[in-house]
Amino acid sequence: MAIVGIDNTAGATAADVAALPADAMAGATADDFANMPADAMSGMSADMMAAMPPDAMGGMSADMMAAMPPAAMEGMSADMMAAMPPDAISGMDAGMMAAMPPEAMEGMSPDMMAAMPPEAMEGMSPDMMAAMPPEAMEGMSPDMMAAMPPEAMEGMDAGMMAAMHPAAMEGMGPDMMAAMPPDAMGGMDADMMAAMPPTAMEGMGPDMMAAIPPDAMSGMDADMMAAMPPDAMANMSPD
Repeated sequence: MAIVGIDNTAGATAADVAALPADAMAGATADDFANMPADAMSGMSADMMAAMPPDAMGGMSADMMAAMPPAAMEGMSADMMAAMPPDAISGMDAGMMAAMPPEAMEGMSPDMMAAMPPEAMEGMSPDMMAAMPPEAMEGMSPDMMAAMPPEAMEGMDAGMMAAMHPAAMEGMGPDMMAAMPPDAMGGMDADMMAAMPPTAMEGMGPDMMAAIPPDAMSGMDADMMAAMPPDAMANMSPD
């Protein structure tokens, strides 16, 4: 199989790619893409992306990803995401992230998350966050956390929270805390609590406090306590 209309992928240009019908990509292979110049990907469209076999994404590189028009990412699927080499994600930017269908994030892995530039997280939405496998959050860093729009945290759940390394919480802000569903706090532990900036606690609500496992409170300090709104204490338990 091959890309119909391109006999020599190593010599392909953006114009060559842009001139293809979308279904020309239906026979593309990982080798086809691995041999293609990175800047040829600037000719890709969403329809071409959607027509591509998922395995073909195995030939994608960071430079190829960076050259792709953000709109092309509208054709990305979960299977395509899962097939991509993790380091190819380092070519992702916020515009590309924002253009992807939320369900494409179902293919995200911890290694892919760790390879993503922090600024790409600016394109994250609540639906994209909710679609991500919890284990993908093992790759989250403080800089990535800090770059996320606060409203993206609406898609967080307890499993995703529990999967994150404690250090990732260093990037948490009060607006992000306030946007988080209370149930997500069920994944909090003492090390995650201790890593959080005290100012993040300004976003704590009583329902969130009630959802925190009692042993997570051992990570609390005086500055964090002082930063919390008084009404957050309304649902404090004896434990």
